[in-house]
Amino acid sequence: MFVWFNGARAGLLADTAGEKVRMKQPGHHRDILSALCLLAALAPAGGCGDPVEPPGQPDTREVLTLFYHALNGPGWTENRNWATDAPLDEWYGVFADSVGRVIRLLLAGNGLQGSLPPEINSLSQLRELQLDRNSLSGRIPREIGGLQTLETLSLHTNNLTGPVPAELGDLTNLTTLDLHSNQLTGSIPAELGGLTNLNHLWLSSNQLAGSIPAELGGLTNLIHLWLSSNRLAGSIPPELGGLTNLNHLWLSSNQLAGSIPAELGGLTNLATLQLDSNQLAGSVPAELGNLTNLTHLRLSSNQLAGSVPAELGNLTNLTHLRLSSNQLTGSVPAELGNLTNLNHLWLSSNHLTGPLPNSFLRLNNLRLLFFVDNLSLCAPATAAFTEWLNQLDLWRGLRCPDEGPEIRDRAGNPISADLQGRTATRLLAR
Repeated sequence: MFVWFNGARAGLLADTAGEKVRMKQPGHHRDILSALCLLAALAPAGGCGDPVEPPGQPDTREVLTLFYHALNGPGWTENRNWATDAPLDEWYGVFADSVGRVIRLLLAGNGLQGSLPPEINSLSQLRELQLDRNSLSGRIPREIGGLQTLETLSLHTNNLTGPVPAELGDLTNLTTLDLHSNQLTGSIPAELGGLTNLNHLWLSSNQLAGSIPAELGGLTNLIHLWLSSNRLAGSIPPELGGLTNLNHLWLSSNQLAGSIPAELGGLTNLATLQLDSNQLAGSVPAELGNLTNLTHLRLSSNQLAGSVPAELGNLTNLTHLRLSSNQLTGSVPAELGNLTNLNHLWLSSNHLTGPLPNSFLRLNNLRLLFFVDNLSLCAPATAAFTEWLNQLDLWRGLRCPDEGPEIRDRAGNPISADLQGRTATRLLAR
């Protein structure tokens, strides 16, 4: 193969096995170096300095310079070496591989402003694009879906608008997609269900509407699924019960309706389950008692009915249990006394009845207890229960009618049966 330069006065001849490279027409040393760089750039994995782009493709340096000016580069917090002749991997936040191809662009929290230019898709070897915590506006360019090597796309905490592009479903190497805390609208694209390598999907705190696509149930490597604080409606897809590697499922503060799928009881690696502040109805599935790694269970502010399942007493790692503001009935199961790691328990604003179980005396790690605004749920007026309530940081609810000798506070004053929470705690602490 001949590679000519400087008017074809010198060339390089490489044999087909790639074992020898000799000069056919010796020239100046400078010409030799130029020829070597050009030959290396034409080789599949070679190059000198910045990469040589395929014909018709914008130069990488040109693309980054365009990116710089489109996003108010002179006003960035740090812009060292940008839009200069310095090697690309000396530009702040730019990381290149051994042949000069840009593989990481890390400019989080750096004062970027404006709309992402679609030309960013020319960075064809990009693996990480982290532009979160800036002031980006406008739409997410659908051209980003052409970055086939991308593994991390983090655009959270900006002012991005418009839909989540369906083309992001083409990023099959993606492990992290973080778009939370923007102003994104429209529905969640079903195409995201094809991102089978995805570990983290964070879309919370946007204005997304429509239903949760059942296709997300195919993301079997998912660890985090955060869809909270949107306008999502419809039911929770039972297919989410197949996400057996999931650690965190956050669907709170939406408009989800229907029942809680019993299939969620198969998510045995789950640590947090947040379904609060929706319009969920039906009963609390007993299958949730299978989630023995759960530390946070939030079901409050829905329309759940029926009794509190005794199976929740199996969740011995639980530290926070919120069941308030529903339509739950019956008595509080004694099995909740098995939750010895519990810190916060919210039972208020239901239709619960009867006294709190004496098994609560085993909840030595409990700090906050709220059980006010029920039909007749009350704390037993026994000396043992009074002493236990006294060690809480805060409680709020009714005392049951006296069941024996009159209970008095430390100053010797009788404690009223309808005394609530903080006042009672203060009296008992005197």
